Amino acid sequence: MSIDTSTFFRQTSQARYDAFVKHIKSGGTCYTLADTEGCLTLSVADQQVLPVWPTAEMANEWAQTEHEGFSALDITNDAFCNTWLPGMGEDGVSVGVAPNMAGEGIVVHAQELHNEIQG
Repeated sequence: MSIDTSTFFRQTSQARYDAFVKHIKSGGTCYTLADTEGCLTLSVADQQVLPVWPTAEMANEWAQTEHEGFSALDITNDAFCNTWLPGMGEDGVSVGVAPNMAGEGIVVHAQELHNEIQG
């Protein structure tokens, strides 16, 4: 699935969320941000949130705004669905699905996203 970054970030949070779920359901890889010390997590309303995007380009573009030193880390579909999401659910870490350049996006519990992808 080809995703145009310039138009993707202008979509609503729900449209980006739906496109991300479709991308993962179709076997796509996703990307988060990491540096030498680990993955970037954000504090959002008393939750730890791992942001993810459907392309490395989107993740890297987002990192340039406030998170210099971080770069895209690819997570295979199998690893995301079978390792990352269950582990994040156990650790109480939520998922920030494809936040736009203003940081707006849907935050969902890892187990809820996992259930939607599997459904």
